[in-house]
Amino acid sequence: MERINRNDYIALVCSLLGKGEAVVLTGHRRAGKSCILELLAAELSEKGNVIYIDMENPENADLVTFRELSERIKVAVVEGRSNYVLIDEVQEVEEFEKALRYWVKQDGVDVVVTGSNAAMLSSDIANSFAGRYHRVHVNSLDYKEFLTFYGLEDSDNAFSQYLRWGGLPFLYRIPLEDERTRTEYLGSIYDTIFVKDIVRRKNVRNVSLLDNLARFVADNSGKVFSANSIAKYLKGGEMAVSANTVGEYMDALCDTYMIDRVKRYDIKGKSVFEQQDKYYFEDLGLRNYLCRDKRALDIEKVLEGAVYLKLKRSGYEIYVGQLNGKEIDFVVRRGDEVIYVQVALQVTGEETYERELTSSTLNATRPSERKRSRRSLLSQFGNLKLIKDNYPKYVVTMDPNVGLIHDSGIIACTARQFLLNLDI
Repeated sequence: MERINRNDYIALVCSLLGKGEAVVLTGHRRAGKSCILELLAAELSEKGNVIYIDMENPENADLVTFRELSERIKVAVVEGRSNYVLIDEVQEVEEFEKALRYWVKQDGVDVVVTGSNAAMLSSDIANSFAGRYHRVHVNSLDYKEFLTFYGLEDSDNAFSQYLRWGGLPFLYRIPLEDERTRTEYLGSIYDTIFVKDIVRRKNVRNVSLLDNLARFVADNSGKVFSANSIAKYLKGGEMAVSANTVGEYMDALCDTYMIDRVKRYDIKGKSVFEQQDKYYFEDLGLRNYLCRDKRALDIEKVLEGAVYLKLKRSGYEIYVGQLNGKEIDFVVRRGDEVIYVQVALQVTGEETYERELTSSTLNATRPSERKRSRRSLLSQFGNLKLIKDNYPKYVVTMDPNVGLIHDSGIIACTARQFLLNLDI
């Protein structure tokens, strides 16, 4: 089967080898971890002895415990050569970390594993590795990769397809016009994550509640809410459940890497709030699958999700900003670097004016007045203007008329420009 190389991941993993640390590729199912591991195996086979173990292959069903896994590695290691132990979906082995902790210490042995469940990186396992591992998170395709995989040029239509179908790599093998098969594929991935990674592994009893929570998060992506507020909402729908149970089930959803939790950050006080978070899906297609009857009504949610994924892929630590009661969609940090991002469906509509801008020129009606008004409004992006520092500030929009405008440190650009061209 043809493999399209995701060179940045391959290069990053290779740069981490030979340092006496395990490399752990994480991400939700079918995000492309297995493909990256296979491509890595092909590249490393020219440098040494590759020991490749696919835990989803029935031939490896006998590898149940860490002892059995360690024995398999032992008989395959070649003395005097560089050995690369590559294990796909390692969480299928009980106490796998005990085997890896031993082999990562051995001279001439590098260990790279993939896993789909966040429990494999719990504090207990981190302690077991004693800091001797490096995590590389594999995301679904970003927009630039989407274009490469599908052989498309950047266009309104291509961007629309990305926002609709997301970036699960295998989907490019299904024609864009075959909507039924593509939808069924997304459904099968959700079912696998739901049943195998949550219901079975977590021994979930209230399956209906878990499914309702996943759909609630999908429908409310990018909104601030807490376990307590969800419990009240469900009670109103005649599904009585405690906030503690909701919290546990939300943790289970996030543990699959299908959904990310984003904390709120007080820009003025430089502190993180402990309650009321935002949630985003790691793949737009999976999110849209759960909201497929409402897709035409929530493009702004999808756009905000796409911007979030761009920032995450760029390696930023992401927060929702709060300043004097106003919200900044994203405050992102990477080392000493900070940027602020506000997402607006358009900058020429009244609803967006009320949210992002001052209202001093809302009554402009003629085209020439609207053009001048837009320039004036863009100079007054309200929430971002409240931030009194010199870090970069962006307004990202679907409005094709916005152009690329610099104004007092605020840059207004189209979503396609932001996802493809801005060096952030």
